Amino acid sequence: MKNYFSKYKKSLLLVVLFLSFPTTLTFIGTDYYFMSPGPPYQWEIEVDQKKVYPFDGSLFQLTVRRDEANYLIYLWSFVDNRIDLYPREVILPNGVTPEELTQISLQNMKTSENVAIAVALKELGYNVTTTGDGVLVVGLLEDSPVNDKLIRGDLITSINDIKIESTTEFIAALRTYKIGDEITIGLTRTINEKSDNLFVKTNLIEHVEYEGEPMVGFLASTVNESFEFPFAVDIKTGNVGGPSAGLMMALNVYNLLTEEDITNSKVIAGTGTIEIDGSVGPVGGVKQKVIAAKNAGAEIILVPVANYEVAKNYETEKTKIIPVDNFDEALAVILEYSSS
Repeated sequence: MKNYFSKYKKSLLLVVLFLSFPTTLTFIGTDYYFMSPGPPYQWEIEVDQKKVYPFDGSLFQLTVRRDEANYLIYLWSFVDNRIDLYPREVILPNGVTPEELTQISLQNMKTSENVAIAVALKELGYNVTTTGDGVLVVGLLEDSPVNDKLIRGDLITSINDIKIESTTEFIAALRTYKIGDEITIGLTRTINEKSDNLFVKTNLIEHVEYEGEPMVGFLASTVNESFEFPFAVDIKTGNVGGPSAGLMMALNVYNLLTEEDITNSKVIAGTGTIEIDGSVGPVGGVKQKVIAAKNAGAEIILVPVANYEVAKNYETEKTKIIPVDNFDEALAVILEYSSS
């Protein structure tokens, strides 16, 4: 009973503060970023010179709102459990400005879009080729084990002598190892127009956002990545950034180019990054995305296996949450559900 009244008083105090000083609190910054549920999307997709099959059901891509938290949002997060706070250094690596982070996020979305299209077209039997010039280090996390080994601008070209051309290949390669494993990174470093080929060893650490996932500890982008498709496909993502809509974009493209509607007019939502081999990777803000999906009336929600332990806490009788590991598995789940 004491804890109840303590929590009640705390909430009441915060409400009083919001009512008394709302304008002032919005101008006071904090050392945190916040995540809250974003709108679900059913993006328009344009396909050039190929017959498409519009469908009645929904394959919602889920988003979160992520931004710097002012003091008003910081305080409100203690009342509204839909909002989560993250220390600034978790979201914004050393040497990266908020503006650069936004541009990287938009670039990640474009890469994710192309990978999603490639996965869908390959599933439909089309030939797709991809190329890239390596993975660029654009920022380092504060506690990264490679802080004294890598620098911003390094171009990573291999992991354990396996050639790496893109961030999608880099992430897919990392997932074949475990947290704590030692890897050798091959890279090209250019300083004052002089380039050197180097090799550095490091142990993989647990991802700061995704439990159980290995990472090196830097922010990356692909240099000169290109995709050769048999025909043009354009997903109108607008100013939404990040790679986490990859799975659902791939499913939307696949369904649009398939005569039979895999949704059977049902409301389906999901989240998950996707790699060129069709594997589905973890995302941030899964709690907020599940909340957004439920608000949109989704009957099933697809989530990456790595995010399932968190997501399943929000499952209800009306909404089934299903973990998937790759595109084929996601497609099979949808077909089984929509046919019932």
